[in-house]
Amino acid sequence: MRRPVACLLIPLQGIGAALALGCGGSDLTLPSDSQPAALAVVAGNNQTAKAGQAVPEPLVVQATDPAKRPVGQVRVAFVVTAGGGATAPDTAVTDADGRASSRWTLGMAPGAQGVEARIVGSDPVRATFTGTASSTPTGPAATTTQITSVSPSPSFPTQAVVVGFRVTSTGGTPTGTVTVGDGTVSCTGTAPAGQCSLALPTAGTTTLTARYAGTATFGSSSATAPHEVVVAGTQTALSSSANPSAHDQSVTFTASVTSPFRTPNGSIQFVEGSCATPTRTWGMGNLDAAGRASFSTQALSGGTHPMLACYLGNSTFAPSASAILEQEVTKKGRG
Repeated sequence: MRRPVACLLIPLQGIGAALALGCGGSDLTLPSDSQPAALAVVAGNNQTAKAGQAVPEPLVVQATDPAKRPVGQVRVAFVVTAGGGATAPDTAVTDADGRASSRWTLGMAPGAQGVEARIVGSDPVRATFTGTASSTPTGPAATTTQITSVSPSPSFPTQAVVVGFRVTSTGGTPTGTVTVGDGTVSCTGTAPAGQCSLALPTAGTTTLTARYAGTATFGSSSATAPHEVVVAGTQTALSSSANPSAHDQSVTFTASVTSPFRTPNGSIQFVEGSCATPTRTWGMGNLDAAGRASFSTQALSGGTHPMLACYLGNSTFAPSASAILEQEVTKKGRG
């Protein structure tokens, strides 16, 4: 009867490996602490970037011993050999997989450039990386301008509108002036991001344009956004100083016009019948600073008079009509 034999690992002094006996399985590959015999490129070779910029991927090498096992805790120097760039770090220590890495920033000269990875203290053990620096564009860097916000939208004529903007560039952070306007009015702000305020004078659809003037470093650019300007709505109310009133009594009619924008200005008509087709126009007045206008008369005949106040509106405020005020006048001789 055969007895099972346990798997034994017997360390082999001096080469950092172990011999497996009685396992019945495949050989084990363990990290080596012997001297590295080779340094191989794992990743990062043959990359391209703009002159003066870092290549996209790190430079990675692996150190192995004569049996091609990874060697850890080995110092590797990354030395620029052509192009005048730089590596960071310029020296790295291999990990348990025998790997070390560094980032490579190319020099300013376009064309082929090189880095050599070297085992510190073992001059023959080296690995070579090549890269290509593309030409850096000359002249100002391209920019992109955006209108980021418009408030309020829509707006009323002469109302302050705040326009936000942003200017960006892959070549850095733009500086300078941004002008926003619609061809009639404009305002200015400062790049790269900001806002300015302008008051559009008339109702209608317009186009807001933000123009970045550019600098010696950054090129100019612009952006547009549609904007609607609408006349502000109004409400008109009419009151009487005496209702009912007596024949030949002076009656004062007062109109008041309001708006959600601000106090309207302009003219009021006092009519009888309707604003569209009045049966009689009694008078006209201009709104004061409080949005009111008055009309007085003693000429009302006896009976009922359907009185209205008609606000005529203007380029900023929409016209509106009051509700009919039934003015009752006592007929002459009554009493």
